Amino acid sequence: MLVLAAVVSVVLALWMALVQPFAGRRRYQQLLERLRHDPSARLHHYRRGIAFEWGGAALVGLLALLAHSRLRSLWPPGDHTSVMGQVPGIAVALVAVTAIYRFGGEATRKALAVQLKPVAALLPRTPVERRVFALLALTAGICEEVLYRGFGLAALRWAAPGMGNRALIAVTAVAFGMAHLYQGVRGVVLTGLVGAYFAWIAISTGSLVPVMVLHAVLDLRILGLPLDAVPFPAPDA
Repeated sequence: MLVLAAVVSVVLALWMALVQPFAGRRRYQQLLERLRHDPSARLHHYRRGIAFEWGGAALVGLLALLAHSRLRSLWPPGDHTSVMGQVPGIAVALVAVTAIYRFGGEATRKALAVQLKPVAALLPRTPVERRVFALLALTAGICEEVLYRGFGLAALRWAAPGMGNRALIAVTAVAFGMAHLYQGVRGVVLTGLVGAYFAWIAISTGSLVPVMVLHAVLDLRILGLPLDAVPFPAPDA
């Protein structure tokens, strides 16, 4: 069982590091193309993403069952559980920033348009899209944390038992940032920084729950933004 878990872990890690960044960028470009003639393309993209991420999380669950006897060493309890107290404050701050963008006037709307331009094709535009996007945001909050902070940290601890926390945070942050390659260099850097912060919280608390909550709130905040300020992608985007 442990041999099977090791083989599957290596394949999954290689896919996350070497395939997902470029596959994700290709899927985003395909979405841009399809939106020109298919109004349902965004919904299809959302639903595919939901299914894909839950499939990845299920695979990690299977690995956890196969390697159950080693989980204690691969996922040790945190020794700074007080960090958990930051979660409500960060969540409130995200809501406050969202409110500023929503009610801040023309200047903030222009700033929002610039910030969200790299992901304009992904933004929900209709009531149905908003509902499915909410499911996608919750899915990302749970599944991406299972994959990048849960599996990612455990896999590194298994492959390099002597790796320190700073290296664990750096490697998983780079992988998470590269998973957002479709957003361009700026998106990779910003999501990488977010990934580093999430990894620090996960290591400090020994739990994925706080980062799942923060991740979901971070993505759900999109629904509170004035998305009409963000123009549809240009035909040659």
